[in-house]
Amino acid sequence: MILQACSPEPVYRLKAKANDNQTSFYKGVEYIHLENDSVLVTISYYEHTSSMFALDVEVINNSAQIVRVAPDSFAYKSYSGYIPENPGQLLTFNQAKNPEQKILSLDLALSQQKANQQTDELLFYTLQGLTVANGVMAETEEEQEEAGEQLAQNAVNQQIDRARYHHRRASLRGSKKFWKAEALRITDLWPGESIRGLVYFKTDPNAKLYHILIQLDKFHYDTWFRQKKYQPGQKHYQ
Repeated sequence: MILQACSPEPVYRLKAKANDNQTSFYKGVEYIHLENDSVLVTISYYEHTSSMFALDVEVINNSAQIVRVAPDSFAYKSYSGYIPENPGQLLTFNQAKNPEQKILSLDLALSQQKANQQTDELLFYTLQGLTVANGVMAETEEEQEEAGEQLAQNAVNQQIDRARYHHRRASLRGSKKFWKAEALRITDLWPGESIRGLVYFKTDPNAKLYHILIQLDKFHYDTWFRQKKYQPGQKHYQ
């Protein structure tokens, strides 16, 4: 058998492409500061996951009116070029991920997982009952020993399945807790209030530029990020 090494996934980073008077650094993180009629928006790059990237967003409402902040207020256009002044070809348009949809999907997955486990438990006890019956009806000592070994093996397999079930369930619950606590969720900001959270987008692996578009009621903002793709084993990014 010939084993082939798996190719590593590329690593992505975003770099702000904004005016110097709009940015500041704190502990290695670059923040973009945008303002429109006393409503302040601060954005920074947070992370790339396997299929998404996140921006850390803070909105401060210093205006005299209520401002609604929601994930669908955020979108991007991705481009093939390297600089905002000449962005090149438009590749995609995407809105931010909806945390409420993600939380609902996780709840549905938890519900389905629980039902699957209940079915698995029922099958296990049914199988154990049949194995016990076979052992009782066995005509030879060897058949009785085989039934006993089968009971023990079934029990071990079920313990493994239960451990996997609890691990997967804990993972789903952890994801749900994250989306509920860390993601930016729809909020009406009264004058003087602020909110901060993560906004997730689908990654466009071919993008060199993202034009981030923000619409908070009548307040419009936009900024740019350069996406750099690093391939393990290569010295230069793309």
